[in-house]
Amino acid sequence: MTVLVTGATGFIGSYLIPVLLERGYDVAATDRMPAPEWIATRSNIRYIQTDLGREADIQKLMGIVRPEKIVHLASVLAGPCEADPLLGYRVNFMSTATLLDAGLAHGLKRFVMTSAGSVFGQGLREPVRNDAERLPRTVYGQTKLACEHLIEWYRRVHGISCGAVRFPWVYGPGRSTGITAEYSSLLLDRIARNEPLVISNPEERGDWLYVKDAVKALMLLLEREEQPEISYNIMGSVHSIREAMTLAMQLFPEARVTFEESGRTTQPYASSYDDSKARADIGWQPDYALADGIREHVTLVRQRHGA
Repeated sequence: MTVLVTGATGFIGSYLIPVLLERGYDVAATDRMPAPEWIATRSNIRYIQTDLGREADIQKLMGIVRPEKIVHLASVLAGPCEADPLLGYRVNFMSTATLLDAGLAHGLKRFVMTSAGSVFGQGLREPVRNDAERLPRTVYGQTKLACEHLIEWYRRVHGISCGAVRFPWVYGPGRSTGITAEYSSLLLDRIARNEPLVISNPEERGDWLYVKDAVKALMLLLEREEQPEISYNIMGSVHSIREAMTLAMQLFPEARVTFEESGRTTQPYASSYDDSKARADIGWQPDYALADGIREHVTLVRQRHGA
């Protein structure tokens, strides 16, 4: 069975694709840049460079691959969406619509995508319920909410099995983009490289989800034929940056971390979301406690850099 992964060269894609191969899937991968070395050197990954902002390119891609399943990871992140809303909608929403439309002609059976907690907006009671009111304040959140509505329509009207996950702060070796990387992965990278850290927003709180658990959630959804809800909150555990870095110092006593007592926080969204629906409906639960994820993250980064 062929699975097409969009945004394949990104952070989550680099962890998802090896799992798909281990499960016996034929993997086709696409992104807008040339194949990175870890893909180019593997003969069992079919890579097609595609601009998902161009409908004709997507139609051509789907005609070549004819996937039974799609994992749609590609998207323009929050900052670029705010700077260029048309780009955000063209890539985030229109690529989703075109993949699904082409899928109708090519026998697509299952479509899974990443949505975001930003679909909910601000000021909601925490933990934010899976079915809480969705009033996104950003263009990025608006594009993701539009996609949630779209995949529900394709499921209801055309019978394509669809689902989405809403991830919190996904951390792990290799993440370098997005504001929450600055609160999580990039801090752990610096600890791994034995660089001093000064944390200016130690009370910033968020839900820390290790990347291998994010892949687990995607696989749980991908390998189901159907599920009750269209979109699911997927959570790890809620911690402040101070709590996470204090734990990192306990695990790696050589870490040099200083906290500024500013009380400043910059996260515009809720820090806690209710994932009980995902636990009940698709059997979701994380495998990695925060300590496990931090330990593995730092250890792997050091191994990769010969430290």
